[in-house]
Amino acid sequence: MVGVLIAALFIYFAFRGISFKSLFHDALRANYWILILTVLIVLLSHFFRALRWRVMLQELKEDISLIDTWGSIMVGYLFNNFIPRLGEIIRGYTTGRIEKVSVSGVFGTIVLERLFDMLSTGILFGVALFLYHGGLIESFPLLRVAGIILVAGSLLVGGVLYAASISEKIQKMTMRIITAVLPKKFAHKVESILLSFLSSFRLLRSGKRVGVVSFYTAMIWIVYIFTMYVPFFAFPFGATLHLTFYDAFLLLLVTTIAWSIPSPGGMGVYHLLVSQALVAISGVSKPEALTYATLTYFFGYIAITIVGSIFAFIFMRRLKIGSLGKLMKAADESETS
Repeated sequence: MVGVLIAALFIYFAFRGISFKSLFHDALRANYWILILTVLIVLLSHFFRALRWRVMLQELKEDISLIDTWGSIMVGYLFNNFIPRLGEIIRGYTTGRIEKVSVSGVFGTIVLERLFDMLSTGILFGVALFLYHGGLIESFPLLRVAGIILVAGSLLVGGVLYAASISEKIQKMTMRIITAVLPKKFAHKVESILLSFLSSFRLLRSGKRVGVVSFYTAMIWIVYIFTMYVPFFAFPFGATLHLTFYDAFLLLLVTTIAWSIPSPGGMGVYHLLVSQALVAISGVSKPEALTYATLTYFFGYIAITIVGSIFAFIFMRRLKIGSLGKLMKAADESETS
């Protein structure tokens, strides 16, 4: 409910004072073949994310299916399109059940994945915003602060979890704290879950695997930038304003804020922030910028919904779960049990 209210609020501010006739006119002038190409690039970015996640999951099981990994990610995004953050729970549960590995361990890899995202995002924020001093900073003054927080937060949390994953002394100390704080009937279960969770962080002991994960992280970012850059050429302003790859990179940094706000699929938040950023970065008119945001969001949303629904149906058949509601319930129970 809160997510819907957030989406409605941002949609109101995004479209306030905008002529829908003008938006419709700009939409008719768009090159939809380029937008379809963008959809394929978006799906490619998720495939690289699956490749990276598969390396992390191999700490739990060597022969992890790449297609199932990609499918779980798409199902997760499908659920995030409607209920923010639910997708991480769903993909952790489905992957654990299908691959027959610890669900807690799978959730550990998802946390590790997010740490790599946070750290890489923070580094890119720092580099870009240190070099850039244009109108984007004036429109989004908290961008510098966000970059610092991302780097500091990921280093702190990652350092603690890394230390706990490689040090038996720290693990034993953590277990003693759990035993002292929790009732005995819960303490053993929590200890088991925590050890399973930390097992996924053994990846950090292997320089080779860290290097592979870092490479895929870089590829994810490069493809993400193309998802911002290619659609420029679907609109008239792409030919007249000569927007660059660096402009797309700056625009991508703004979208990371949009995806961090708990709105269903980033709805409304994406529209407002991306359109404002386009205006600030390159002087695109507000109606054209909002048309860009609306169409790129719509095509991506539909693609994720279609592909995610296909994989959700396949996974439900394999797990013998009759409906999406039952899948959500089972995933929720697995997280709290």
